[in-house]
Amino acid sequence: MKKLQAWNEAQAQNQKLRHKRFEQCKGLLFWVGGWVGSGHSGIFFFISAMLASATFAGVSIINLPTNLSCPDPKSLCYLVFQMRFNNKSVILPQQAKDIIAEYERNKSKPKRRR
Repeated sequence: MKKLQAWNEAQAQNQKLRHKRFEQCKGLLFWVGGWVGSGHSGIFFFISAMLASATFAGVSIINLPTNLSCPDPKSLCYLVFQMRFNNKSVILPQQAKDIIAEYERNKSKPKRRR
């Protein structure tokens, strides 16, 4: 009999906890609904979307060119393009001369046929 009474008390306690959680959830849903309906959410989502778009555009613009020639290692061009995913493709003037010389050497060599 005592076990049955303890079980009934535990069930009543669980029922009270479930009702309390339900009321908290309902209050939160009403608050979210009021926030969405107030217009502040639209401003927040608009600003968030603009920031995400600007970030995506910036990353795309930085990584779009396959090779980039910068005039000097101290220039803004060189500093910005060090943030590229493949920053090995940033070419400085002294590297450009080496690349052209290597191209000229390879151009004059006969190509092997397999």
